[in-house]
Amino acid sequence: MPIPGKSRYMIDARPAPRAGVTLYCSRDEIGSRWTRIVLAEKDVDGARVEWSSAAKPHHDLLLLNPSAQLPTLADRDTVLYPAHIVVEYLDERYPHPRLLPADPAQRALLRMLLGRLDRELFPLAETIRLAPKSPEAKAARKQLQETLAGSARLFAGRGWCLGLDYNLVDCAWAALLGALPQLGIKLPPDPALQRYAERLLARQAVQSAFR
Repeated sequence: MPIPGKSRYMIDARPAPRAGVTLYCSRDEIGSRWTRIVLAEKDVDGARVEWSSAAKPHHDLLLLNPSAQLPTLADRDTVLYPAHIVVEYLDERYPHPRLLPADPAQRALLRMLLGRLDRELFPLAETIRLAPKSPEAKAARKQLQETLAGSARLFAGRGWCLGLDYNLVDCAWAALLGALPQLGIKLPPDPALQRYAERLLARQAVQSAFR
């Protein structure tokens, strides 16, 4: 008796062959843009970006990470998520250019700022992006606008957010500030913040995440 062939509707139990780094991410979600900026800054040879969404998860992503959480990074047999884990891994795995300070106190301060962005500001932006006309979006827009105005002091008289060296916090701010027009939010009229945003959004790696 002949053995039946595999149905063309059967899902393969393995992800497609891959070499090196693959980032599964959304086009517009803030955390996904953050990871794309970091990946672009690192200029990793052979790195791939695969688009996915909650409505239509990428086939390989479901096999690697059944929760389909975005962004997810696959580096050969290593599968990592969410965004803050991915960006720190990329900086340690590909240390040039360095995006984490060498000084332990500066690293701790950076992680504090990243924690606030990732836990407070990014969710506000996502609330607006997912339902821009909802009452929740209206409240989130107001809160985000006020927080941006209060954060202007972080950029006064400094090259970047934490000093002269561009770092992971700057990458996170780039993901957020670059999305403001899409969210219907104007940058506060603070000269230092506006100069910072202009320099940040002019970077090639940042521009690549908004194409």
